[in-house]
Amino acid sequence: MDGASSASLAAQQRDLERREQEVLRRERDLEARERAVRDAPSGGGSGALNWPFKWYAIAYHSIADEIPPRHKRCVTLCYTVYVLFAVAMLFNCFVTFIRIFQKGDLSSFLMSFIYMVCGVPGAWMLWYRRVYNTFKADRAFGFLWFFLMFLVHIGFVTFAALAPPGFFGAQQWATCGLLNLTEALNSHKIIGIMHAIVMSMLMADAVLSVVCIRMVYSSFRSDGHSIQQAREEAYREGARAAMTGGIGSAAV
Repeated sequence: MDGASSASLAAQQRDLERREQEVLRRERDLEARERAVRDAPSGGGSGALNWPFKWYAIAYHSIADEIPPRHKRCVTLCYTVYVLFAVAMLFNCFVTFIRIFQKGDLSSFLMSFIYMVCGVPGAWMLWYRRVYNTFKADRAFGFLWFFLMFLVHIGFVTFAALAPPGFFGAQQWATCGLLNLTEALNSHKIIGIMHAIVMSMLMADAVLSVVCIRMVYSSFRSDGHSIQQAREEAYREGARAAMTGGIGSAAV
């Protein structure tokens, strides 16, 4: 009995060591890719800021240069979902702004403005950039955060596409949704048409988001990752951060 337990513990130890070596190998590969990006000549993955616009760039973004070929399609879909969401939030805010002059509905415009200024950069930082960097580094840990935040995103775009009245105290007219489409068309034809366009973008984003999370999960599994591995990486990162903090405090 003791021999079987010892053999099991030894097997678990070997498995942990193998996984740790795999993580270290991926970290070395990531560092090598980052050095290659920094040292490359301009014009092809130079690392110069290029997003969202050349004349106003705050980040470097290049799926072609930084994402492994097997993941390019998946990350491109994630980026499509993000851009569609950003455009929908921008036009949603525009439609609610016009409604101020038609209905005097200032509160709905303010709510839609908050959705836009918080949701667009929030989606970039909380889930899109997370999955982008995770695929670039080929690490399991980042997927946990992505799945959590992206489920929140799916919930929000579904809510926005429906626009239920009084849901959690939200203004129904803050989003151009299905449940207020008829009233929008009856109140003003042009505004109703713009309302329908925004609603269609939100619905398309919700559908593509479901496809996207399934594709990301498939890529996550096809690379041999698992939830257990992601947890182990999370524990390792937490321990490393705690040790670094402890050393820093001691140094002070």
